Amino acid sequence: MAFIMNRVQRISSISEADCKKIEQRRRAYKQTSYCSVDSTDSGILTDYEPTASRRESEIVAEERLVLDHFYDLDISAEKLGQVKKLLRKGGWPVSHEVRQKLWTILCTDKNYDSMRTVYEHKLREETSGAQHAKVHHPVFLKDEGAVHNSFDLNEDGTMRLLRLLSMIENDHPTLTSAPFLYPLCALLLHYMSDGEAYACTEFLLRKGFLIKSTKEWYATAHTLLALIKKHKTSTYSLLKKRCNTSDDAVMVETMRDYLQWIFRGLPLPYVVRVLDCFLVEGQKFLMRAAIAIVYIWSKMQKDANDERYSGMGQQERIQAVKEDLLATARQCQISPDTFIETCIRIRNLKSATIQRYQEHYEKVVANEVEERASKSLSRRPKARLFTDVFQSVIVDAEQASFIMQSLPPRLQLSTPQLLFRLSKDGASFTQLWNKVDEADQSIIIIRSVMGEVFGAYCSASWSERNDRHERTRTKYFGTGESFVFRVDKNDIADLPIIYNWVGTSGEQPDQACQMFMAAGDKYLIIGSGNGDAIRISEELSNGITNGSATFGSPPLVASTAFEIHELEVFNVSTAQ
Repeated sequence: MAFIMNRVQRISSISEADCKKIEQRRRAYKQTSYCSVDSTDSGILTDYEPTASRRESEIVAEERLVLDHFYDLDISAEKLGQVKKLLRKGGWPVSHEVRQKLWTILCTDKNYDSMRTVYEHKLREETSGAQHAKVHHPVFLKDEGAVHNSFDLNEDGTMRLLRLLSMIENDHPTLTSAPFLYPLCALLLHYMSDGEAYACTEFLLRKGFLIKSTKEWYATAHTLLALIKKHKTSTYSLLKKRCNTSDDAVMVETMRDYLQWIFRGLPLPYVVRVLDCFLVEGQKFLMRAAIAIVYIWSKMQKDANDERYSGMGQQERIQAVKEDLLATARQCQISPDTFIETCIRIRNLKSATIQRYQEHYEKVVANEVEERASKSLSRRPKARLFTDVFQSVIVDAEQASFIMQSLPPRLQLSTPQLLFRLSKDGASFTQLWNKVDEADQSIIIIRSVMGEVFGAYCSASWSERNDRHERTRTKYFGTGESFVFRVDKNDIADLPIIYNWVGTSGEQPDQACQMFMAAGDKYLIIGSGNGDAIRISEELSNGITNGSATFGSPPLVASTAFEIHELEVFNVSTAQ
């Protein structure tokens, strides 16, 4: 270990000019390969010009000695402290080949090879017999706090990233939140193959290095603020002043975006150095990095006057602090080496303290998280689809997929087919009925002129409107499988909110309102009882929506009346 440390110190002492010269030679002589700038992934460069200067040759020799010893490095509990020191001092450039080997070694355990095999097997299964593998967008990418940064992966690399994330989501159904999994996997793909990135991610999940629940993510902001209060008292005092409050429950909002500071704010040379350390130290080093950013922000603020904050309300102040913290990360005024030094100068930051804070705050936020989860539970897709999603001009593929996954399971095996589109077929009920009467079940999707999107799944054929004499006592038809939905433009998930029949959750479904569908020559109604969830009459140009006792739904648009901009109807059938 001492040998490696000495070599690392020598390599790290190379001047910036020397580094640039070596990088230029690498770029001039590197041929296209997985690790070249012309590859589909990264721009990692590893080769050197054979006629390099003696000094450069010595540097290369030192680097290769370090790499050779990394292969034999015993990353055991006894050597962990030495490994941490090594990584903290290893100031390798972004494109250095050592990182390509190092990250793999740091994430290797007895399961590593088997995980690579698992990935390759899953990939073959997914792509066999298909010209194009389907790409699924994991639901956790829509979660509050999720960081989206591919670090300039090209189109092919981004598609492979989404495929990797989809496999991880399928393998871990209890993974309810993964706010920095996207940028983490993107960085891994810049330095290794897909199978290696999968194996490394599985290792980090087993080690407990990744946030895996909404409660855990919510609590980390509180933990971060508590650590700043304990270790950076002057910084904490400035936060109180800027937020104009001493209430931690209010101030914690300024900490919510700490993962954005690190994985979207910091320039790439800083992020890879943070990740070097994270792969050994886990969440603790992310806390160090976040505290360092807040500390740097406070130092920049000391000489500034309070004019920007004067006249601001409390929420405006909090938003201003959040913007300043992200800007501090983006415009970091110190070198990557100095930034890492700032991180590790936070003395006596103990894992036990972080764990104690985290456990405490997870209990504090539990009720809030549970309340939010109950509101969004119906919007989380249950499983992957086994068919293509339907093509709509109103909803995107993600929203269409969610609607399909909300259908009864027997109806999820075939793709709904378009029967009627207002812009194509005209605003005529006669034309509508001619087109849709053949469908046993249907999906109706509406977009208002205000951009509001809502609709319904209708579990019976609209042709039953003509069979009223068979029902004798009611004009309504349909079954409890029907539901209505709306898309909340202000909701971060941007997925349909489903309102199922109230009888599915009640103890006495036979007493629940069952006014599912009604129609005539010049009107249609979906979901009545104290008001209609959707009612369109006369022509297909206007409608109204109110709270519905059948679905327990509120009005599906902001005002009760709406003007139709586009309307689509899809046939839903069982698989043939």
